[in-house]
Amino acid sequence: MKHFFLSMILCFLGNIVLGQNSLKEISPEILKKIKAEVEVQIPKLKLKFSKEEFNADEIEFKIDTFRIESIASRRIEIDYSTAGMNISVAELTTAYDKLMNKYYSKLMKLLKPKDKKVLVTAQKAWLAFRDAELYLIGTMTNEEYSGGGTIQSNFRVGSYSSLVVERTLKIFNYYNGVIKN
Repeated sequence: MKHFFLSMILCFLGNIVLGQNSLKEISPEILKKIKAEVEVQIPKLKLKFSKEEFNADEIEFKIDTFRIESIASRRIEIDYSTAGMNISVAELTTAYDKLMNKYYSKLMKLLKPKDKKVLVTAQKAWLAFRDAELYLIGTMTNEEYSGGGTIQSNFRVGSYSSLVVERTLKIFNYYNGVIKN
């Protein structure tokens, strides 16, 4: 994920420095094309992962995250405006949130009843932390503290996204640890 945000910034700066003006809005047709291009890469990736001794859930998770990040990255290559980047990262975050919920549900099914309560408590605490952190991020990116500028919206969206991606990875790792034992 760190690589994704770094590539987002480098893409943006590269386009500014090179003076490229190929900025386009992402239409439904363009998005469909992007998704089709990403899907073409999936079979080769699955084959590679299957040779590296990953279990089926690890392969599925790697493919899902590859898909999410590749689509977001390609969207930003096309629309690297502040709004375009924010939309791409917001959609990436939504996709990771769905992935987190998928593995949270799978993990819940594997736990004993008393341990399910522990997971629910932890997730509720994380949600409260996420919301409080989002409020803090919003406060710290206000002009009063940050100096302002439209780039602050990129920082807000990116920081929120990092929270969701990190939690998704943790939930998946908890799940994967249980199924490996």
